[in-house]
Amino acid sequence: MAEDDRKNPVRLGYLAQDNLRVTIDIAEFNAKAGPGLAALTALLSSGVAGHAPAPDDRRAFLVGWGLVAALHRQACAVVLLHDSGLGHEAAPNRRLMIEYVAHLQWLVRDGDAAVDSMNKAFQYKHTGLRKAADAGGYQYDANAADAVRDAIIPSNPSDEFNIMSKLLDRLGGGLLQSWLAETQLSHASLPAAQCFYRESGQAVQLFDVPTYNLDGDPMDASPYVAFFFLYFGMIAFNELMADGPWRSDLRSIGEVAGLAGAI
Repeated sequence: MAEDDRKNPVRLGYLAQDNLRVTIDIAEFNAKAGPGLAALTALLSSGVAGHAPAPDDRRAFLVGWGLVAALHRQACAVVLLHDSGLGHEAAPNRRLMIEYVAHLQWLVRDGDAAVDSMNKAFQYKHTGLRKAADAGGYQYDANAADAVRDAIIPSNPSDEFNIMSKLLDRLGGGLLQSWLAETQLSHASLPAAQCFYRESGQAVQLFDVPTYNLDGDPMDASPYVAFFFLYFGMIAFNELMADGPWRSDLRSIGEVAGLAGAI
């Protein structure tokens, strides 16, 4: 395995998942997800603030914590929807989990440059929000809006990764393909609509639950997918903490969940 592959936990994770699909059925996958998620939740509650870097080197850590905390809640939402028979409807949540993992990986690779680029993207989007608010006659704090508008944020090579497809393509490991697949069901699109009807000659079938031209339900693995992305997001966040305190625990959790060698 190439040196770059050994350093990329997301890529390693996807290789492991691909192998598991061959040897383990979905029920076995999901049986590992519950204990795995519980163990990851315990880590997130284990006093992370005590592992913050020094104040002058803390920006990536703080942004990373916001992302990994949100990632955890998305994992919980995916499992809850799946348990309610709404795994199909969890596509936007799974898609967002991929984005959170990608941004955590970006912070690990580019540090403060990634934070600056995220700020630049926020400034651009905030301008559009302000224009829309003005057009609609909505009220807002003009001083705060002016501060965002007037902030000087130098450009840097990391800026291009504010485009999600470029970031995912850079990270590799199947992230771009997974994100594009989830996107098909995350918007009002023809693929999303076509899950609810079939037409053959003069016959029309209409469904009130999603159907796929596949053997089985591809959404059945949602709990393991939720665990999988939270796991790799937390591997990335561990690199943003001062002393990487989770390494041993994450290794043990991965081994139990079928991801031995991911860290």
